[in-house]
Amino acid sequence: MSTAAVFPAAVFAQEVSPRDALTLIYQSRPDLQRAFDAQTGLAIAGTNAGFLLDLEDWATQYGWMEHPELKIYAPTQGDGVPVRTSAEEIESSIQAQAYLVMDRSTGKILTVKNENKVWPIASLTKLMTASVVLDHDVLLNKTASVLNTDNVGGARLYVNDGDEFTVEDLFYATLVGSANNAANALARTTGLSRAEFVQEMNARAKVLNLVRTQYVDPTGIELGNVSTAREMARVAQMAFSQDSLQRFTTTATKYISDLSQGTTKKMTNTNWMLWKPEYDDLYVTGGKTGYLIESGWNLVVSLRPMEGDADKELLIVLFGADSRGDSFINADRLATWAWETHEWQKVQ
Repeated sequence: MSTAAVFPAAVFAQEVSPRDALTLIYQSRPDLQRAFDAQTGLAIAGTNAGFLLDLEDWATQYGWMEHPELKIYAPTQGDGVPVRTSAEEIESSIQAQAYLVMDRSTGKILTVKNENKVWPIASLTKLMTASVVLDHDVLLNKTASVLNTDNVGGARLYVNDGDEFTVEDLFYATLVGSANNAANALARTTGLSRAEFVQEMNARAKVLNLVRTQYVDPTGIELGNVSTAREMARVAQMAFSQDSLQRFTTTATKYISDLSQGTTKKMTNTNWMLWKPEYDDLYVTGGKTGYLIESGWNLVVSLRPMEGDADKELLIVLFGADSRGDSFINADRLATWAWETHEWQKVQ
């Protein structure tokens, strides 16, 4: 996602690529030069870059509307772009340490609080873990064992040392039941050591230009797994765009098989918005929860109205709610506010 270094305009041909067009616009605008680093394109802290992560983020949020040559960054024709139609505020009623509401199809951010606050992400870490495993093309029907050494505290599968499961069932245990020992076992299916796996998680974060995100273990049990609401939104956008992860994270209930014991275990999704009746009017398209005593209740969820336009799909990140129930109540309030105070206007 990083942007090329700024080069003299003379080196470009008359027809330039979208990346080169962005570079040329950057050259011509001192406001962008003050907000984004010339070599990396990353947002400069303390400037008017605000919640933007990098120069391409600016192009996606705003640049395409100001510069026709950046149309590659614009929403697809026919997509709906949210336009604020009401001044009604929501911020005072949301009890959380940080949050962000984003329109999924355009990436437009509708409201934020403490979006750059570094926070322990707990089991939201598992989204990156699962994504890295998928990138290693581990066969879903391959079997793998859960070892006693995979137990690190917190939620876990109650199994004997060496019990075997399919990789697919380990994905379900990790993303539906949020089992920490399943996440460690899943990471091990890549053939990487724990240190190598964590290194790959951090390398992926770097590619995504996530300068405040850090991983120290695959489960999220360690306080050193940190991110910001803004950066977590980019992780979630990446994760929920992967069909397998979307399927795993939207499964309300799953029975997985302990192949060694010949038994099954019921996994109930920690995301109540998938199965509690008070959220029946919502269609959840991805999600993950996380909790540590130090972090409070964290949530990332993508959702749209059950009978509504798919263009109205939102991505919500929320850190530090006071209770599990509050995290879902607050996400529901934020989604309802966004749909009631914005009109999705189709791109022509």
